Amino acid sequence: MRDLVSACLRLWGLTELDWRVTLTASELLTNAFEHARKEHESSVPVKVVLTRTPDGVFLCVSDPDPRPPAPVSAGDEDEGGRGLVLIKELSNSYGRSSTAHGKDVWATILHSA
Repeated sequence: MRDLVSACLRLWGLTELDWRVTLTASELLTNAFEHARKEHESSVPVKVVLTRTPDGVFLCVSDPDPRPPAPVSAGDEDEGGRGLVLIKELSNSYGRSSTAHGKDVWATILHSA
């Protein structure tokens, strides 16, 4: 997935956004896989949309779980729990929208001023 995002950014001439967008996409997908997957299933249907905007990119990950992402306090030894903090730091804005089939979690990542 990171390779596909990087390829789009190269095609669009937005390589300066590469590390921020690929890491944000990875975090959004990881959250979807961890929290939207049903216990008895090994996969979860997700949709990733990456859109070029005049000022950068818009990234959206859709999953079937209607519950909003919830920040957690991660301790120094915890392996997880920092995804939303990373997304907040890497993006210019982010949010969540309810859909008929679950939710969209999105982020905008803009060129540096």
